[in-house]
Amino acid sequence: MTTDARLKQHVVRRELHSPKSGLAIVLALIAIVALAWVGTESVLAALGRPALLLSPSAMAAGARGLPSLQPGVLIAVGAVIAVIGLVLVIAALTPGRRGRHIIGAGSTAAVVNDEVIGSALVRTASSVAGISPDRAVAEVGQRSATIRLTPVSGVALDRAAVERAVAEAADGLGVTPAIRTRVVIDKKGKVGG
Repeated sequence: MTTDARLKQHVVRRELHSPKSGLAIVLALIAIVALAWVGTESVLAALGRPALLLSPSAMAAGARGLPSLQPGVLIAVGAVIAVIGLVLVIAALTPGRRGRHIIGAGSTAAVVNDEVIGSALVRTASSVAGISPDRAVAEVGQRSATIRLTPVSGVALDRAAVERAVAEAADGLGVTPAIRTRVVIDKKGKVGG
């Protein structure tokens, strides 16, 4: 692989994936606050002052008393801690994703926001359906796009034609990863053009 190809691959990956710094900062702040609180309680206990919430001796007594709790409570607390741990492990191991796709291949590629893709699909769907673009909304995900149309009251939309046009438009964009399209037509229309 050439240096230019590696550089392009690095830039595209960086634009498509988000860092986990936000989660790391939140977890670090929680740890800092917890340690500051325990440290403050320890200093207050050493100075003979009343505790803010729990004194270190009360914390130790509470920890020693855990085995005497109901087994159901211990299981529930353990399950909650396990779920939190599992969520954190999954968050640490999976890459963050930004709402973007790659358009183009070969030596040049453009990274576009999902809103741009959604706007293009909305424009296509609304023109084929014969409705105003503000009566269509697109939700674009990593591998799928859903276009929701609100028809004019009393006017039926040709679902097959809209689905075909939207699928062709999505294929014509040449996005990577490819997008599966779905058209949803609201059952209740709105009055007006």
